[in-house]
Amino acid sequence: MSDDPNEGKPQNKFLSGLGGALKKVGDKAKETDKNLHLSEKTKQATDTVVQKTKELDEKHQISEKTKKAVGVVNEKTKEAFSKLKKDKKDDGEGGAEKK
Repeated sequence: MSDDPNEGKPQNKFLSGLGGALKKVGDKAKETDKNLHLSEKTKQATDTVVQKTKELDEKHQISEKTKKAVGVVNEKTKEAFSKLKKDKKDDGEGGAEKK
């Protein structure tokens, strides 16, 4: 007999059975992959998509155009916040309101 006070309890029997079931599922998945070459086919498909994406990007310069657009948006945002900050400062100082 084991020194484990939880041995034989329904929860431990369930977990033990679950572990065995998961191992069977894992073994079946490995067997299916081996028979159908799913991992290999998935990797090949992924490699093809990555290559085609790179070709599309090179042809249409999507990455470069996106970087430029983000830079413009960033600069315009900085300008807008600076203007808001300046306007707020001009309106708030001295206690007088602009009319």
